[in-house]
Order: sequence, then C-alpha cells, then structure tokens
Amino acid sequence: MFGYVPNKTPWKDLVLKVLGYPSLIRRTQAPIIMRMLELKEDEVVLDAGCGRGFFTYELAKMCKMSIGIDWNLSKGLSFAMGKQPKVAYVKGDVQRLPFALEKFDKVLLSSVLQMAEEDKALLRECHRVLKRNKVLVLSVPLEYCCLKKLNFLKPQLKKRFGALGKAYYDHDEVIELLRNENFKIIEIEYSPKKLGSLIFEIGVFLWHHFNFPFFSPFLFPILYPIAYFDKFPDRKQIGNEVIIKVRKVLR
Repeated sequence: MFGYVPNKTPWKDLVLKVLGYPSLIRRTQAPIIMRMLELKEDEVVLDAGCGRGFFTYELAKMCKMSIGIDWNLSKGLSFAMGKQPKVAYVKGDVQRLPFALEKFDKVLLSSVLQMAEEDKALLRECHRVLKRNKVLVLSVPLEYCCLKKLNFLKPQLKKRFGALGKAYYDHDEVIELLRNENFKIIEIEYSPKKLGSLIFEIGVFLWHHFNFPFFSPFLFPILYPIAYFDKFPDRKQIGNEVIIKVRKVLR
C-alpha cells in the first residue's frame, strides 16, 4: 500500500519543479498551516487529499513520516518534487481511510472538505485515525467576499471546479460542523486575506467568463509576491478561505 512511486517525470513537470508548483492560495497558506501543525520529529502526519503532494513532501522535512492519500494519486503525483525517504503515498478515498484507529499524530485537510461528497464522513474518518487529543488543521473556502456576484454563480463554479460537496461554506456553518463531529476549535485565521482574496476572485471571474488560464501552474510564480504582502494583519478579518486548527475530543 505504501511506497507509491510516481511515473517518470515529464518535461513540463521538470519546468514546474524549477518554477515552484503551489498556487497563490497554497503559497499564502503554507506558513500558517506549518505553524498550526507544530510538527515534531517523532510524529506521523496524514495529508488527506494530498493532490500533487506538495504539502506531503514539505511536511516530511519536519516529522518522522508523512503519508499522502488521494483518489487521483497516479495522475497528481506525476510532478515529483524529489526523493524523500520519509514520504509515502496511498491511492484511496479520504471518506473511507484505509488506516487503523488512532494511527496519526496530525492530519491536514488542505482545501479538501468542500470537495468531498460526504463531508461529515470525512471528518469522522479524520477523528478516527487521529490519536487522542491530537490536531487536525484544515483550510476551507468561504463565500466570495470581494466580488460577491460570484456567489450567485455557485452551481456553475461548483461544476467547473469539480466539487462533489458544498464548494464553499459559511463561516459559522463550518465551525458548527466541526464541533458536531467532536473537534474543539483552537485557532482560526483567514488566508488569503483581503489582497489575496481580491486577486483570486478576479482570476476566477476571468477564468469563468473568458477562459483566462488563471489556474495554470506556469502563471503561479508571477503571483507569488502577492503571497508576501497578503500576510500582514487585516483589521476587518475577511478572506475567501479560512484555516482552522482543531483538537480531537472524545465522543
């Protein structure tokens, strides 16, 4: 099950490796996610819905073992970021995790909850595989906050993003969902904040209406400086995604 080896890296992926893969939002969120996880050298962490494995790879640098799981693993991992002996990949359904009870010290859900058809089942699985009193960190899209007209396009955007679940949540809705699934809220931070959210929403608008290639990895490096300026505190506390740190509590 473990030790999945990606296919030979194509030339496009080699270019992406040089440029740096993460999108604007993931680049903005990465420092916050790493801080909230507080990984230790003896911990085993699960990156559920790992996609192309960026976080899985980076997490392994700070812990004992990092395991990524995704349904579309064979396609996503064509972008090999390098050899890392503390990384393993599993092809599987995050809503039915193929892991034993209380196996992991930390779990990461990076923009996964809104994609899952059964979000409650996903959270219950995360609760099951987490050790007692251990931490889950998740990033979740919220309603569009700058170009609010995009919220009226939710059915169309949900289809284009391939989201089987809710696509995005109301802030209070996701907090209630986590509490109902026996997680205690520890910390909440909006990311991206106002600047990053505005750029992202303009990109979504152009992508949806004019097929502008906003989500092309080749465009990401041009936007990376925004990730730096977006990190400064915003008194209004708004953003179109939120990162939440929660702790497992007994049922």
